[in-house]
Amino acid sequence: MINIADLELSYESEPINHVHSLMYEREAGTEGENKAINYLQKVLTKENIEIKIETFKWSKTITILVKSLSIFLISSSFLFEALVFFKLNWLMILLDLFLIVIVTIVLRDLFDMTTGLLIGRRKKSKNLIAKIPAKEKTPKRPLIIFSAHYDSKSENYSYNLKKYYFLIEGTLIFPFISFTLILSVWSLLINYSVLNGNDLYYALIDEITDFSYVAFGFLIISIIILILNRDQSKSLGSIDNASGVSILIELAMLLNKNPLEHIDILFLWCGAEEWGLWGSRKFCMKHFNNLNQEYNLDESYNINIDMIGTDIGLIDKTGLLKKNNYNMNIVNVLQTTANNLKIPLRKFDVTIEPRSDHTSFRSFAKKTQKTMEVCCFLSNKDTQFIHTSRDTPNKIKPKNLKGCVDICYNAIKSIDLNIK
Repeated sequence: MINIADLELSYESEPINHVHSLMYEREAGTEGENKAINYLQKVLTKENIEIKIETFKWSKTITILVKSLSIFLISSSFLFEALVFFKLNWLMILLDLFLIVIVTIVLRDLFDMTTGLLIGRRKKSKNLIAKIPAKEKTPKRPLIIFSAHYDSKSENYSYNLKKYYFLIEGTLIFPFISFTLILSVWSLLINYSVLNGNDLYYALIDEITDFSYVAFGFLIISIIILILNRDQSKSLGSIDNASGVSILIELAMLLNKNPLEHIDILFLWCGAEEWGLWGSRKFCMKHFNNLNQEYNLDESYNINIDMIGTDIGLIDKTGLLKKNNYNMNIVNVLQTTANNLKIPLRKFDVTIEPRSDHTSFRSFAKKTQKTMEVCCFLSNKDTQFIHTSRDTPNKIKPKNLKGCVDICYNAIKSIDLNIK
């Protein structure tokens, strides 16, 4: 096992220094984003690392759709009461169908990263790409892609509070649509004398009306809590995700001086991640087919670094009832490497997988029927800080940044040594 400290490399800079150099707002589409790109260019060019910048268009599609969904669910709950009162609840069919269309679009965009639906004002952002070729350029060799987003986001309420709000909304919306749709069709059939109203029908009206009151009440209370929890200060995005950016910089510097024997390494600093993973999605849309032709993606990996703070966290399994492991080999290699180096690495399972850039690569790998593994470093214990003014460099333990660099470097070295 190689320890970076023992290597005869120019390892003078500390990853935490990059974090301090990025202590400003870096929201996509702003001057701060351009400033961050300029910093990356300067640092990497100084190390003679060849870089490429690609501009892409994006919009706040998910944000607009989710806001529309929230407004429509609240207004639908209110309208349902009025329609029942005037015995016109069959009109809810049209509202429910429109609601289903919005939900379908939102879910497709959430779970299918291979398409990009631009809704709202279009903006421009950039991806920065650097590639370190292997010493032996054999055909269809493996590829390892390191990714990290450099943009930040400031919100008026905490990430965790927002997450709980969407959980409540998601829990309410499906039974609401189902119940009101059934009752609306039933009401329409009664109006055309196909069916007669009975005690069950009127009992259902009472139950669904009560449910509508509850849904309306929960959403209003949740919105009030969000409003009262406003944080007017801006986030510096230190944990999320200047930490990942700095780790990729150090890895690129190390590997530029000591390339792998058999594996190409590609570094991707993604833009507009906070608004829908646009950087990684646009990269995959543009390059995935070419990468599939050039490399053996069945033996390739994407290692995404999306937050290193008070600890080094690594997502292991995801799922509600049945936990899925999409990354068994790469996670085991990283865990074994960390153990050998005696660096604390915390694996954890999640019920709902965070939307981060690795999911874009997984979607495209699945679409092309490749077994490319993806994994994500994420210090989920630090989500209480992100997107707020509390996301500052002092929340990051410098040894964790260096530890993550050490783990990643040694892990891919061991993968490379096992290729014959």
